[in-house]
Amino acid sequence: MSTKAVWRGDVNQAICAFTFDDGPSRLPLELWLDVLEQEEVVGTFFFTGEWMDKHPDRAREVLSRGHVLAPHTYHHRRMAQVPKHVFLEQLKLTELAYQDATGLPCPNFMRFPYCSFREENLDWLAEWGGYLDIEGIDSRDWKGISAEDIVAQVQPGLENGTIVVQHSNDIAVGSPEALRQLIQIAKQRGLRGVGIPEILESIGVEVGYRPWKITVEVPAELDHPVDNWITLQDEEFAELAAQTVKWDIPEYTLQFNSKSEWLEHLKNPLEEFGITENRELFAIREFEGTYWGYVRAGVTEDSLVLLDYAAREAQADTLVYLLRWAAETASKLGLTQIEARRDIRKMNEMCRQLGWKSEITEDKSGNE
Repeated sequence: MSTKAVWRGDVNQAICAFTFDDGPSRLPLELWLDVLEQEEVVGTFFFTGEWMDKHPDRAREVLSRGHVLAPHTYHHRRMAQVPKHVFLEQLKLTELAYQDATGLPCPNFMRFPYCSFREENLDWLAEWGGYLDIEGIDSRDWKGISAEDIVAQVQPGLENGTIVVQHSNDIAVGSPEALRQLIQIAKQRGLRGVGIPEILESIGVEVGYRPWKITVEVPAELDHPVDNWITLQDEEFAELAAQTVKWDIPEYTLQFNSKSEWLEHLKNPLEEFGITENRELFAIREFEGTYWGYVRAGVTEDSLVLLDYAAREAQADTLVYLLRWAAETASKLGLTQIEARRDIRKMNEMCRQLGWKSEITEDKSGNE
């Protein structure tokens, strides 16, 4: 990727992009999502890592409704004012928040808060991983102005390749109605509203992703016995599917539209990170006649790899039950490590509390 900021797409293509910064706390996100859905337009939401940590379900909803989610730093800092180590730390924190919230690796394009950056910052982005900064026409909705004023600010420049910068926060109260009007104006001008990946594609730029993983050293001894985990039997798939669709887990909500599709997914071996699931390592945690969790795993030369897992409850301590199962299973198989690519920071903290050695690193397995 170029180290330059991108301000527009290809001027020869009848496309434009509507983008939204920050993430609301009090106003419902549906104010923006519903307009986009009604107008059949893909939006791109640049949200902070802090917001994604507070609202992971909302972050997943953006994706499940067909839109693009991208980073906006972690703490919404003026990045032109921070030293390099803080700058890079903000990128890493946001990527981890994104992956923990969505289960997906973070795309390597972002937007600087306040359009605050120096030329040196663009070099740091490239150094970090080929990142690109996305800018555009400032709607000035961050001032809390009316929908009419927002439209007046944007529409003169709404043309081929335009990127519109709006906000989906608690101040930009005129933004949703302005969005509806701007989309209608764009359609009248023959423009199609697309996500930022398509804008980048129009200028010959391919979006990349950087996944992270946690590697846990299998402890010599477990602090507690592993209880209530059993290998899933063929006749139990239907019941597992029926129970887990009620858990509101991203594995289901982001990818599947029906219980039957989810059931077929559970029945078929996973192929993730270049690793094929070992069906003998599909285990469920059962307690008093109810399923409380499941895990699907594969094996590499020295690691037990957690390919997919979920729990009925969202508390971090459910990861302790999972880690104990993984450690016991890995030990029986003669493996020395456990790998996971979700709940990375929570899992790292649970390992610290357990006294286990763990490390968060960039995942270079080649899977995106």
